[in-house]
Amino acid sequence: MKSRRRKVLELGVGLGFLLTVVLTLGLSWRQSVADRVRSDTIRLHVLANSDTIEDQLLKLKVRDAILEALPASVTEADTPQQAVHALKNALPALQYAANRAMQGAHSGQTAVVRLEEFDFDAKNYGTFALPGGTYTALRVELGAAQGHNWFCVLYPALCVSGATAEYPTKAENALVFGRYEVRLALLDALQG
Repeated sequence: MKSRRRKVLELGVGLGFLLTVVLTLGLSWRQSVADRVRSDTIRLHVLANSDTIEDQLLKLKVRDAILEALPASVTEADTPQQAVHALKNALPALQYAANRAMQGAHSGQTAVVRLEEFDFDAKNYGTFALPGGTYTALRVELGAAQGHNWFCVLYPALCVSGATAEYPTKAENALVFGRYEVRLALLDALQG
């Protein structure tokens, strides 16, 4: 009787250890995919001056002006590095577009447009989700930049109408677009 309990206990501890190893490897793999998504993504982040209706509407006008002024070389880039290079070259034109939109709305505010590394929370957009972490972002700060923000993905092009977005690997696409599947390799092997 004692020997049987010991075997059951040993089996339970062994299975618990195996499950811990499998889950750790799975989480490590998912984290590496999330890291690749962050490095392959460029976000657009527009911050309103305040939460007043006027400032929120102005934020949307500036967003539209930025997207309209965005060169095709950003959305058609083959790599994130090419998109960053195109954005750096386009910064003066994007700054001009933002300020022109604000002047057209008779706002006395100024816009600051810059490309930087910025920490974002995880975000579910409904049709896709992005893991939290540090991303390259085109940041547009209006006035005091104390209001609600608006953000989307510039590269791969998810916020430019008519654009189709695709990440370099199937795993990244699965993580972002919700076709991510958690599977156990041992169970797959047993099922053939």
